[in-house]
Amino acid sequence: MSAQKQLFVVMYFLILLFGLESRTEAKEYMPNILLFTVDACRPDHFGCYGYSRNTTPNIDKIASEGVLFTRAFSQSAWTTPGMISIFTSLYPPTHGVDAKDRTLREGVLTLPKVLKGNGYAVPVMPRFVDIQNYWHLGFDAVDKERFSGEEGEDLLKLLEAYKDQRFFIWYHYHGLHLPYNPQNPYDKIFQEDVPGGMTAETESIALVKAKSVIRNGSVSFNSAEKKAVVALYDGQIRQLDDYMGQLAEKMRLWGILDNTILIITSDHGEELFEHGFIGHASTSLNAKLYDEIIHIPLIIRWPEKIKHKVVGDLVQQIDVMPAILDMLGLPIPQGLQGHSLPVSTQGKLTDNSRPVFCETILGGFQSTKEMEEIRLRCVRTNEWKFIYTNTPASATSGGGSGVGSFELYNLSDDPKEERNILENHPEVVKDLKKKLFQWIETTTSKECSSPPNAGINPLQQR
Repeated sequence: MSAQKQLFVVMYFLILLFGLESRTEAKEYMPNILLFTVDACRPDHFGCYGYSRNTTPNIDKIASEGVLFTRAFSQSAWTTPGMISIFTSLYPPTHGVDAKDRTLREGVLTLPKVLKGNGYAVPVMPRFVDIQNYWHLGFDAVDKERFSGEEGEDLLKLLEAYKDQRFFIWYHYHGLHLPYNPQNPYDKIFQEDVPGGMTAETESIALVKAKSVIRNGSVSFNSAEKKAVVALYDGQIRQLDDYMGQLAEKMRLWGILDNTILIITSDHGEELFEHGFIGHASTSLNAKLYDEIIHIPLIIRWPEKIKHKVVGDLVQQIDVMPAILDMLGLPIPQGLQGHSLPVSTQGKLTDNSRPVFCETILGGFQSTKEMEEIRLRCVRTNEWKFIYTNTPASATSGGGSGVGSFELYNLSDDPKEERNILENHPEVVKDLKKKLFQWIETTTSKECSSPPNAGINPLQQR
């Protein structure tokens, strides 16, 4: 072998060696990840999103140290489809877990599976994955008895147990969901603007404080009761915020706060009388896709790599998985439908013109088979919202023939979506209808989910 060839071979192996070492070193310094999702969460009731009440001082501090996305949106009006979109970076029509008896197929790539393959521990509370919707995500369920406790206490136990490992932990906080019944003193601290102070325990208020499902229109509320309901919801947010302060302090004491990517987001929003009632698809049995339902918080804190900034681009749940992989320097797999997020100071969204698409069945998790035949879908741009509700007569395997009801809102002039101006803008309707039906046609698939009641609960196979 000539000297030149020998030198080439030596250089090749040196480059290979140092390349492997640098990738190994990068892996060794990968951060922990805590994905903290809050059920039924209204970002516009957070101080960092401009709310007038002092509901979230601790979350505001977290947001001031990270990236705050002001226009993040859910893929659905209830929990399951949106959460599966987060874990798969697939739209609900593609992943197919869009009703209570649906399950991902085992071979579908998920965020926990990718992270586990890169050396992460992926523990999860059994209660988050024991129903059919959450099988085959790739988490490792922990012992229920060892990590039992009140909401939030179990997360602290889990973090303490895994603080010396590289972990990806998902925790779903349920405390904002109906019933709105915060603990004392949170049930009283925002009642000051209710006429006469704390509203008497009327029948309507008692129902809100006791029931997790209240059918749309089944009860009426006067103006004082509406204010009292919102005050109860805000009290729950303040209770959440105090917990977030405790969580951050514990993580700081354990030495894992600053080397953990902390992501605060939600499955969906919550109506608080903006369109006549309260709740969301699974609680009102009457799904809606207005912004109070699909607008969600998204805050990402990782001070070792990310500086504070506010991002006003349209982003959505399918973007969370590629964003996490991008922050870790891991390759983004082919086939994901989301894009990475502009979390760095110089970062920009890959496609700032991309609209948000959402889909829901009428009654969410509580849907009957008849309700599952009624689907609402929407396309949301910076300026417009176009909503399509199909009826059972128009439902087809392709996602609907286009027969049904339609709504159009100009979000610039009418951000509360109070005036349906469908008849006034035929060209806009034509364009958005084309976009929406192309989305339905190109994303609807039966390859990712199993048919109803298929398979065995993986937790029962252990």
